[in-house]
Amino acid sequence: MSTQLKSLLNPEQYEAATNLEGPLLIIAGAGSGKTRVITYRITEMLNQGINQSSILALTFTNKAAREMAGRVKELVGRKLPQLTVSTFHSFGVQILKKHITLLGWRENFSIYDTNDQRSLIKECARELKWSLEYLDFGHCMSTFSRIKTRRSKWSDPEIDDSLQPLYEEYQSHRKLYNALDFDDLIRLPIDLFQQHPQVLEEYRKRYKYIMVDEFQDTSIQQYEMMKLLADGSRNICVVGDDDQSIYSWRGANFDNIRNFERDFPELREIKLEQNYRSTGTILDAANHLIKNNKNRKIKALWTGGDGGKPIELYQPQDERAEARFICDMIQTLNLKEQIHYHDISILIRTNALARGIEEELMARNLPYRITGGTSFFERPEVKDMISYLRCLANPDDDISLLRIMNTPRRGIGKKTLEHMTELAQSQGMSLYGAMQALVLANDSPIGKRARADIEDFLELISEFRPKLLSGKDLAQSLRALIAKIDYWGHLVGEHPNNERVAKFKLRNVELFTSSLEQWEKDPDNLSPSVFNYLNRITLAGKDDDDSEEGKVNLMTIHSAKGLEFDVVFIAGVEENIIPHQRSLEENDAGSYEENMEEERRLFYVALTRAKMKLYLTSCQQRKVMRDLMSMTMSPFIEEIPEKLIDIKEPDTEISEEEAHNYFELMKKKFAAVEE
Repeated sequence: MSTQLKSLLNPEQYEAATNLEGPLLIIAGAGSGKTRVITYRITEMLNQGINQSSILALTFTNKAAREMAGRVKELVGRKLPQLTVSTFHSFGVQILKKHITLLGWRENFSIYDTNDQRSLIKECARELKWSLEYLDFGHCMSTFSRIKTRRSKWSDPEIDDSLQPLYEEYQSHRKLYNALDFDDLIRLPIDLFQQHPQVLEEYRKRYKYIMVDEFQDTSIQQYEMMKLLADGSRNICVVGDDDQSIYSWRGANFDNIRNFERDFPELREIKLEQNYRSTGTILDAANHLIKNNKNRKIKALWTGGDGGKPIELYQPQDERAEARFICDMIQTLNLKEQIHYHDISILIRTNALARGIEEELMARNLPYRITGGTSFFERPEVKDMISYLRCLANPDDDISLLRIMNTPRRGIGKKTLEHMTELAQSQGMSLYGAMQALVLANDSPIGKRARADIEDFLELISEFRPKLLSGKDLAQSLRALIAKIDYWGHLVGEHPNNERVAKFKLRNVELFTSSLEQWEKDPDNLSPSVFNYLNRITLAGKDDDDSEEGKVNLMTIHSAKGLEFDVVFIAGVEENIIPHQRSLEENDAGSYEENMEEERRLFYVALTRAKMKLYLTSCQQRKVMRDLMSMTMSPFIEEIPEKLIDIKEPDTEISEEEAHNYFELMKKKFAAVEE
């Protein structure tokens, strides 16, 4: 294989793919084929006789993990059931499934998503008799995350220590409900390794070859987990690009590359600088921009291809003209150059810039999708089904129980809920336990009707829980449950004047049930339990994994990381937007200079998403709230040589000849479709 690899990879890629022993740092520039290198490196390990069970590859999204594992299987030509290619969080779940009882938790834990966390914080605040009106849940979750991941302490000046009682209440409730949040999926395995050295030794003995993709995006905690595992064999390969480190706001630690150099001083460093994605012009612009960052590894992307067309910069009057220009160009590129819609992306710095562009796309009937919109699994009717499954799987999950207790309405009123909550708190039990106690008590404080309603609910759980836990016919059981509770009647009752909405919501419930059915019937799914399904969809909800084709991509620059498109439009390339004014303010993520460097890296990521054509728009004025503000061009434009940018004014009118040509192109296109 090594001989064959020489013809498939460039010299630097070959060196990276064949150096298998000891610590290795691969600095992989944008579009330099890092995924190709990683997959060939794993393949080389397998071909050299390294056991697949000894290899651990960690990345950041389920999509990336699936693609990486799929490419390795194709190269090797066989199934690899013992090869671990996983996200950090999914790997954490694997560890905790096996060992969480050592930390005092019970098996079959639930994983709370952001909405579940918010609900639990709200519940805890009520118990503390706090007013919910002024409670900033986003601030609470951010603070709790910083404390839990040990990025901050309550004594730190930037931390709001008044939230400490709420945090402690939140932590104790999660333990009671046997529920973890996403931070726990990294934090608890580290605690496990540190408190139980025999467990750490078990994983060190198994995983003797470790690889980490997108290393620049790792947090302090993820680095700590990785280091604990790698300190055994020291066979650790990390792949990343400090010029694409853009996630400090969600915990990514820019210094992890330096930490790696400090902790593994014997490492070998390889730079991948040949770009296989973009034209020379785009790369030249990106190189000139990013060299203004002082805190970086020196490298310069280059390509063996031609220079390509200049970057085109347009200065429309306002955001409406900007949207018209972008849509005009998309239609032109599609008709005249046959560029598919899905090969075109519109990048924006913040979601607030999407509305005007989206309205124009809709007005033109241009197909598009917004990455980062409402997930299917976040729709209320789907969340109801997920909560039913969660409650059946883990009745002690109070958040899910509270959601479904009166969905559909069962007459379990506020007074009854107060009795349940009071009993649960005084006895240290879950609400489900309190329900059972209230029904069995001779001197129960609840009335006959409420008692009957609770009994009906408990009977429902008792009837369907064994079916769901059997691991067989999960979708069939869910359909029976939906019929039993008359969920359609509930939807009609919720939308009495709009049956169409009720039908749409029922259709989503059916789609959810079908997705469960497909999952459990998948021959590659070796363990189709309800717990695995729930954990899978909760983890999948962290990714934006919409593979629809034939649509223009409208997304934030952050969402575009790791993607590439033939044509890219970057909208709003204006001061206070790129770089963003709020992001430059000194905060706990960094100083003004550090934040400016991250904003420059973000623009660098945006530029290097383009393969063939790159368009920038910078409005002369823009409506901010209700005010019309004069705008100036982003200072980053000045860091790109003038010779690389073609400044143009958008066409205001289409000539008669162009209109005729458009008509002829449309006729040809439709004729081709009919054939």
